Amino acid sequence: MPAGRRRPRRFVRRGEPLPALSGIAALSSVVGVLGLAIGTFVRHTAGAVAAVVSVPLLPSLCGPLLGGLRRWVAGAAPTAAPEKLTQTSDASPEAVGSLGAWPSLALVTGYTALALAGAALVLRRRDV
Repeated sequence: MPAGRRRPRRFVRRGEPLPALSGIAALSSVVGVLGLAIGTFVRHTAGAVAAVVSVPLLPSLCGPLLGGLRRWVAGAAPTAAPEKLTQTSDASPEAVGSLGAWPSLALVTGYTALALAGAALVLRRRDV
């Protein structure tokens, strides 16, 4: 590189754990709120725990049955977000779905927002 030119600075360098750490922290918070929304729907402790554990796994389990859509279904699953946030740079995108790490987190946040809106609606109608 010539003496007068400087290398452009990137916000995140490869191998830095800060983006993955902040993404996992945000994902953990979002999943906690998703559990609250599902618990509001179900109103039964054991049923809510079973739903929070099983519902996010359904797209990953049923994805292989859909043939060519498997990659998209697996990529839209809430369980794909932590895989993508922590994957190394040498992993292929096909290994964990079609979306990137941050769009996966945004998708899980959207699921949570929809679940919270539905929970608020159910709570208002049921517990007036």
